[in-house]
Amino acid sequence: MEVHQKIKLDTFDIGGRWLARRRERGRTDCDDWAGRSLPSLACKAPFFQSSSLDRLLESRFSPKSAAAFRFPSRRSVGPAISFLQLADALHPSRGSSLVLRSTPRSPSELLPPRPILPTEKFGKQIQRRQLDLPEYAASFVNYKALKKVRLCDSHATDYRGQADSRQLIKQLSATPTIPAQSAAGEPQNVPEAQAALRANKEVFFFRLEREIEKVNAFYLQKEAEFSLRLRTLVDKKRVIQSRAVTNSKAPANFVALFEGFQQFDGDLNKLQQFVEINETAMSKILKKWDKTSKSRMKELYLHRAVEVQPCFNRDVLRDLSDRATTARLELEAWAEGENIQFDAARPADRMVVQSFGPDEDDLDMQILQSATTGNLQTLREWTAKLQSSPDARDRATRTFLAAINEFSDDVLQVLLESGLVDVYAEDDINERNCLHESAISGREFVFKAGLAAGVDISRSDVYGRIPLHYACMHGRVEMVRELLAAGPHTVDMMDHDNFTPLIHSIVKNQLACAEQVLCNNARIDPASESDHIPLNLACQHGSLPIVKMLLERRAKVLPDAEGLYPQHMVARASQSPQLLLLLKQHGADLNQRDKLYQWTPLFHAASEGCVDCLRTLLELGVDSDAIDEKGLAAMYYAAWEGHLECMLLLWAERAKSKPPQRPLDIMNGLKLQGPGATVDSQMTDFAAPDSMDTADGIPDLELPPPIIPLRRYGHNFLDKKVFVQILFEPGSAGSILFDQAGRHPAARLTISSKLSDLIPRTVMLPIQEDSRIISFQIDNLETFAVDFEIFPTFGSKVIAKTVALPVVFKAEDSSTGSCCLPLFDPRLRSIGQLRFGFQVIKPYHGDPLEITHFATYWKATSAVDSEHNGLVTGSSLTGDHVQLFVQLTQDGVPILHPRFTVDHHGIEIPVCHLTLAQFRAIGAEGGVDRSEMIQFLQTRAVEDLAQAHRVLATSFLSLKEVFQHLPLGVNVNLSILYPSAAEERALNMTSLLDVNSFADAILTDVFDHARVARENSPDFMRSVVFTSYNPNICIALNWKQPNYPILLCNDLGQIRDLARDVGSLPDIDSSGRASMSIKESARIAQSNNFMGLICRSSLLNVVPALVETIKELGLVLVADTSDEVESPEQKDALTATDTMGVAEWAYRMPDGVNGVMKANGILRFNDTIDM
Repeated sequence: MEVHQKIKLDTFDIGGRWLARRRERGRTDCDDWAGRSLPSLACKAPFFQSSSLDRLLESRFSPKSAAAFRFPSRRSVGPAISFLQLADALHPSRGSSLVLRSTPRSPSELLPPRPILPTEKFGKQIQRRQLDLPEYAASFVNYKALKKVRLCDSHATDYRGQADSRQLIKQLSATPTIPAQSAAGEPQNVPEAQAALRANKEVFFFRLEREIEKVNAFYLQKEAEFSLRLRTLVDKKRVIQSRAVTNSKAPANFVALFEGFQQFDGDLNKLQQFVEINETAMSKILKKWDKTSKSRMKELYLHRAVEVQPCFNRDVLRDLSDRATTARLELEAWAEGENIQFDAARPADRMVVQSFGPDEDDLDMQILQSATTGNLQTLREWTAKLQSSPDARDRATRTFLAAINEFSDDVLQVLLESGLVDVYAEDDINERNCLHESAISGREFVFKAGLAAGVDISRSDVYGRIPLHYACMHGRVEMVRELLAAGPHTVDMMDHDNFTPLIHSIVKNQLACAEQVLCNNARIDPASESDHIPLNLACQHGSLPIVKMLLERRAKVLPDAEGLYPQHMVARASQSPQLLLLLKQHGADLNQRDKLYQWTPLFHAASEGCVDCLRTLLELGVDSDAIDEKGLAAMYYAAWEGHLECMLLLWAERAKSKPPQRPLDIMNGLKLQGPGATVDSQMTDFAAPDSMDTADGIPDLELPPPIIPLRRYGHNFLDKKVFVQILFEPGSAGSILFDQAGRHPAARLTISSKLSDLIPRTVMLPIQEDSRIISFQIDNLETFAVDFEIFPTFGSKVIAKTVALPVVFKAEDSSTGSCCLPLFDPRLRSIGQLRFGFQVIKPYHGDPLEITHFATYWKATSAVDSEHNGLVTGSSLTGDHVQLFVQLTQDGVPILHPRFTVDHHGIEIPVCHLTLAQFRAIGAEGGVDRSEMIQFLQTRAVEDLAQAHRVLATSFLSLKEVFQHLPLGVNVNLSILYPSAAEERALNMTSLLDVNSFADAILTDVFDHARVARENSPDFMRSVVFTSYNPNICIALNWKQPNYPILLCNDLGQIRDLARDVGSLPDIDSSGRASMSIKESARIAQSNNFMGLICRSSLLNVVPALVETIKELGLVLVADTSDEVESPEQKDALTATDTMGVAEWAYRMPDGVNGVMKANGILRFNDTIDM
């Protein structure tokens, strides 16, 4: 437990140079620290060594005061304390206590990560939520008014009162301050904008507290409403269960009650989302206040004023969710006749039941049986008998409403002719009348009877929907026409989701219904910001006829709550590129930038891989060189997502007139400047020294870089543990499928194991891209079973469950696989299925290299702590490495061969089907002389690595033989050939070893060679690098040892792709080359601690921004130029046939890469890896 204690200091001259500069600039507060209380501080960042701080505390504080500081394990802190933050915390105007903590704060406060792809801004998130939850929209925190800040420069503060009144922090920072009388004679050292904010702190927090009160008041109102609704539903469930006859079918109103529970779950989830988004908004608003005013109020205010509010206490909502889920599951079980013990009905319920007695239940059964068999005479007798019942009208009406969806018109007519049915009645659960039910089921007879009787057509049900809504949803064109004729005023009525009949027609793609409401002057433009935009939704759903109708009626082209225009919707989601041409014909700007990331439609099409839309946009002449707010072009996002066809289209368009983007300056992440450009013009994201973003009352201080860069030696590996990785497919139609679609729209998946040392993992549904991989490290597979449980998003009652037994992961013949498991509800009924893939990596089966005797590789990065990646600034990899293509024979011996198959008398035989003896025999038949090969290795390999690469590729030697005879001075790149699942099936590789056995065999030869080499030459070791296009074998090799680095190869964007088959092949054409998106390869490399990536140089030249992105992930980047044309004659011939201008740029070395893989089989690393 940390000790919090106020400490009085004498003059605290941290950094004499810094204090001297403050005195030179007239700062008098240096000596005012004596006797003051100091602010809270969390020490972090590697500029001030912890040991130095310990000595400083001992020298500056009394022993008793120094003892008040508690530092837990140094390992949790990192080795350093930030001098800048320590000095910053000693400012005398900042709070009241000094707390030194070893646990660092959020990593983003140390080094704000630069996002690889745009992430949705929270301001847009809350606007979209307000659109999705219109009933809650007015009660959300006014995020825009409180947080939207443009940091003001202290010299440019506007005092004329013209600041936007909606931007409170900005407005307060521009409000002049009147100093206190006691401070009139003191110099003002704090920038005016900050002083203004501090002086107006009461104003800001007054406004913030009113927002909290608004949210809390609305929450309490909704909480009471939901509690009453649930109590009512549970009471109705008890009544139905008590009245039902044993072994009888569920009563008629069961369906309505079950739907009522589902509606309650949906509405409760909306309230939970409302609470969550407002809690996040509070945190972000306070963070902005702290950043702008240079204060430390966030954590304290959240703890003391926000988290204590009833609306942020999740216990009540969790209890409501659990009770509703339990009641719904019990009701469902009871309806299917299962003998489950339920709670006894309350006395009032029993009184109601006793007033009816068993005779009434028998009559209900008779009417149901009569209606089912169509026995109209029995039905008439039942209605006659019912006349004498005191509640005849209620029972007949209830039965009539339930019969609308199932029974014939004759049955319904008999009920109506009885005179017992109240056609104006509504169901007491879903509040629907006969017009609602007939519009849903399409019963014209009931619909006409209801209209003739004058049933209110504007009456809404529990969802806020009128009959016209349902008629449009289900495509009842004639009903739509009659409802509009009877009530034209209903054409624009909204339900609780702010959906009008027109919106429902668009979403359900009901063209005829949309045409009817449009002919009756339905509103086509939103009346307020909370309304949906029909044109945008029609474009999103790709409905060409409806879009055409809307545009013919002059619908406005407007942005939605996310800042997206209709043309953006079409580009990213539509399979109808004709919509783009239609929008352009009606005045839409196809170069329009959205308000989210400054993306044009071209960006959305490229990022989502919509090839047809992208082609149409280019044919319509859009700007293909446009850049977004991060200075990136559409080509970057197409390459990042791996959409090759989109890349080709964009490159073909750009290559017509312009060269590729200028290379990046990897040092600062900015594009190299053209003539006349200034650095300041490119640094809009960095505030000036005196701006509010950086000014804190402390003069400029230039600190030296860390003495030793952050080196990372080797990587994490499996010693005795087993690594299990579970992979889900993202999306709503991915890994988890329920038999009833939409049954559980908001849920979470919990993945756990009985093993005590494994922490359960939670994944929100539907599964997103960033949460689709779950990893475990376990002791053995014999006891490893995985429980999959699905809960309501905020509840604790299990909805569904399944388990993967150890046998799933123990398959001896394969280290990877897939599994499909049934999902069972609490009554053990199958209600869906769960699918996932898995990979099992076992520890190396032999004796690994001792780290104390065999040094691991290392790489140095610019990251400030071990939590960040940072740019690679140094590495142990250097010099040339000759490429050796390695695979295994059937008897598990690593051999050298560049292709998966061997040609034997015209027959392609997979290498994995041959033993070592058979493999050597085939080589001997082909004229390969092993003794001659060995002699070449011993005498000439060092002189000509390129020739060694060519000779070894066809040498039919084993890896062990090559290691024995290749001089130690030759470094090697072991390029591992392991087929993908598709290649394995295509070549019928039935004898292929699993990934674990494959990797173990190769590592055994490498480790044995390393031990022998160390004995013979202790002072010199051969450098070995593993590379492969197969991510599974890379993962296995990486997790089994920490000594040798792994580079994952990616063949995306080779010259032959970009130039339409113009280009050359490497000296040795090898099997197994594979392409994937840069995003996926970077994710695999980063999550598994690979050394880096090998990417095509042609791709890096086309999209130079990828170099910076990959290196910022802490990965070494090697450019693959293996399709390079070496001779001038070949280059001239290529230029003559090159229609896309590739030859002018493709063969130059990309700027900023750490090495190159050449066509002659030499992998060359830079001697000094440059930032």
